[in-house]
Amino acid sequence: MKENSLYKKAVAFTTIIIFFSLVITPVLGIMNTTQIKTTNDDSKINQEYLLPVPLKPDITLEESIFRRKSVRNFTEEPVTDEELSTILWTAYGLRQDKTSTVPGIEGVHGAVIYVLKEDAAYMYNPENHSLIFYKEGDWRDIVGWQYSAPIQLGMCYDTDIIDRNFGGAEIGMIDQNIQFMANALGLGTVVTAQIPPAIDPLGIPENQEGFTVMPIGHPDYNCYKFVDRPIWISLLPRIKTTDMTISTALEERKESTSFGESISRSEMSQVIWAASGFSPYVDKSGEIYHKGRHRTIPSGKGYYPVDIYVVKNMAIYKYEPNLLTKLNNVPVDLIGFPIITYLQLIKVGFNKQKIADACSEASIANAPMILLFILDREKTRPEGAPDLSADIFLPTWFHDAGAGAHNVMLEATSYNLKANIYKIEDTQAIINLLKLDKETTIPIFALPIGYKKGIH
Repeated sequence: MKENSLYKKAVAFTTIIIFFSLVITPVLGIMNTTQIKTTNDDSKINQEYLLPVPLKPDITLEESIFRRKSVRNFTEEPVTDEELSTILWTAYGLRQDKTSTVPGIEGVHGAVIYVLKEDAAYMYNPENHSLIFYKEGDWRDIVGWQYSAPIQLGMCYDTDIIDRNFGGAEIGMIDQNIQFMANALGLGTVVTAQIPPAIDPLGIPENQEGFTVMPIGHPDYNCYKFVDRPIWISLLPRIKTTDMTISTALEERKESTSFGESISRSEMSQVIWAASGFSPYVDKSGEIYHKGRHRTIPSGKGYYPVDIYVVKNMAIYKYEPNLLTKLNNVPVDLIGFPIITYLQLIKVGFNKQKIADACSEASIANAPMILLFILDREKTRPEGAPDLSADIFLPTWFHDAGAGAHNVMLEATSYNLKANIYKIEDTQAIINLLKLDKETTIPIFALPIGYKKGIH
């Protein structure tokens, strides 16, 4: 699935910076074109370096979601090999059963991670949990020019395996894991992206396309200074923490195609919140970019254009993360509002079979709850802000959907629930079902959620 050459030529004429954070101010920039000197040392090509055993921080899954935030300023203190090992295993490593720490898109994994250190650029090898030498030289301030840090991670996808939109979705899962583990280790990171991809100067293979870059380092201020202020005004049960750590959730996450029994309102509230809700923590770090409450996922320019629909046995609802941000017509919270969250009734009747048919997956109809991730492109062109509704930006919004879907998978795991992620193949069927605008709406994922049949 090679990218169209005309597409590559077109994007080469412009550089548009998209920050996956709560920044809502328009930002334009020009890529750093500083040259570095490299020497050709054939003896290092494909040389492999095994990483240490990953650490297992004692932080619950929910706590790591509560603390998820973007960090942009770092000290020069090095990231240890153990910390880097933990970040990479969390991002895209292999678990004890030899499956990935991210579910991928219907089992397809096409991501590639480049690790930029002071001495050279490496590729992460999940199978051996190792670094493979790629190119000599310090590429950190070229590829990661937006924010200087001891480590820069460049996320790409293999165009022979996965297309650009679902490649963006899988990288959304990976980036979410990195943000969770970074805050668990007391490190910081931010998801950045631009067109053309910042990693292009490194010279990646023709069948790979660069997407996001994440600096990793020690924050130069107390960025995780929060106040627990869970002002929750809702008919939905309040968000709780479980005893499951982020490492355990990553290790124990399982997909299922067999669902039985109903789930409780508390369980329903937890997994819906994980998709795109607001943290009960209020940020008191004093950083200019972040005040108020963070959301469970990042979003390009803070637009949050992916809506979550909740399908139950006899009704379909739309999830509203916070009425107050909706009334302000801004999807971020810069103050620390009370969380007034609710489900808006959209349609009455049994519609699970229609969703199962749209995904070509019969098991979906048997799940007690289904979450639909649907892109509203109108939200990607807000008044007074950059218009990011063009097709070229679609991977950005699929990144949002991937991050949210991955959160749901992890939160379901913490409650011993099972879930799965399916592409919505017949998008028009879902548009018709929900009476959406076909010109501005893209159904992306359907996630069936419930207890595995016969196990509760």
